[in-house]
Amino acid sequence: MSSIRRVKDSRGRVWTLAKVTWAEADAADDLYWKSLSGNERVVAVYSALESCLKTRGINAVPRFRRVHRIVKCPWSAASDRRRSRIR
Repeated sequence: MSSIRRVKDSRGRVWTLAKVTWAEADAADDLYWKSLSGNERVVAVYSALESCLKTRGINAVPRFRRVHRIVKCPWSAASDRRRSRIR
């Protein structure tokens, strides 16, 4: 049921297109991920993330950022009338 077609683009690259059923695609995807080692999976996920971001116009994966939380105190230094507490 699968049909394979090769397409050459304007830059001379050759792309292979295959039309398969969902079941065949799932089986091929499972086989691909099971054949990789742990380190190869990390690299594959990173490159997939990088490719996804490039489609959105971002050319590099951003670095991890630290998360900061600001906790608001239930009390305040000034009263609601905005005067100091001591008169």
